[in-house]
Amino acid sequence: MQTVYELARGVKCSTFSTSSGNSEYYLTLRSSEGHSFKEALEELSGWYTEVLLENGLDETTIQFTRFYLSDIVNDYNCLEKSELYSMVKNGAVSCIEQSPVAAGQLAMLVYHIKASDGSFFKKTSFSTKKIFTEIENYSFLWNAGSCTKIYPDSAMQTLRIFSDLCLDLRKHNMNLRDNTVRTWIYVKDVDNNYTGMVNARRELFNIVGLTSDFRYIASTGIEGNAVDPGFLVSVDSLSIGKIQEEQIVRMEALQNLNSTIQYGVTFERGTRIRFGDRSHLYISGTASIDNKGNILYSSDILKQTERTIENIKALLSPHGASLKDMQYMIIYLRNPKHFPIIKDLLAKLIPENVAVIPVEGPVCRPGWLIEMEGVAIIPDDADYPPFL
Repeated sequence: MQTVYELARGVKCSTFSTSSGNSEYYLTLRSSEGHSFKEALEELSGWYTEVLLENGLDETTIQFTRFYLSDIVNDYNCLEKSELYSMVKNGAVSCIEQSPVAAGQLAMLVYHIKASDGSFFKKTSFSTKKIFTEIENYSFLWNAGSCTKIYPDSAMQTLRIFSDLCLDLRKHNMNLRDNTVRTWIYVKDVDNNYTGMVNARRELFNIVGLTSDFRYIASTGIEGNAVDPGFLVSVDSLSIGKIQEEQIVRMEALQNLNSTIQYGVTFERGTRIRFGDRSHLYISGTASIDNKGNILYSSDILKQTERTIENIKALLSPHGASLKDMQYMIIYLRNPKHFPIIKDLLAKLIPENVAVIPVEGPVCRPGWLIEMEGVAIIPDDADYPPFL
């Protein structure tokens, strides 16, 4: 069962729970316009504290946080020293420069899981960038903000980041091919560095057995800056241990969107993870595209927005899901000035219960003006162990 409530403008809590009471929480918070960065931190810290208290959440239940900053170079140190950061650092923490749109200087997405009996999850945190959690039936490895600047180009940085992820996975009896289900890849100057990342990812995936005959990983590849200007690529990832191959299902809508491999990009349009009591549906970065891979409605932000949402609905529909099942949606805009143009359309097409965070983030092709991604959760009765 999904429940959603809004504490204030820009602050939502979406909860999914089973009949046994085991729950997942996606929290989205956006600071108010007109505040300094320190005031934004104080505002979100207050709202986040209230959400935790009302839902019985704390540092033992947190898994992952992503901060969206307007000016990461100047504001990161202030964030890292803040009370808000100390509240989330028991989970994996990602910080990316993607300026929030129609909001203040800071936004955040936070994910918690809580068992009905309040049991403590065994967590081994290597740093605020990596966390490994063991629950009864599965384990979860979150890697946040994986970067390197040993190499000067996006291809070599990508190879090193994924190679390091493979080593981390091996420590927990997992591997990239069988256990990694979602990545978020942020590329500095996407128009110039995206191709290098794509080529390197394809090369490594071929080595580990992630191919079109098997499957790829649900992913978003978008422009975003890390704290150090030398980082051309930054990667967040989620891997699930003790999961069977049959539980990971490729999501397609070939009448709307072609397979990504047709133009040499190795990621899934979406991936469904089936548990005994629920399914997670990870929607990759989705744009205004047709079933031949062409950009639709060049230069028309309204039509591109409509087509993007239509494509997401087409990915969800074969799995018995709809937009109302989305726990959150991130909207990436190449030009933030487009948001006032599409604001009313978004309100019309996206159900009111779905939390939305719009940010400035140029998509991998200049002709794409908008891209969206998110996570849906639906009930399931598959013959696998339950999520919790």
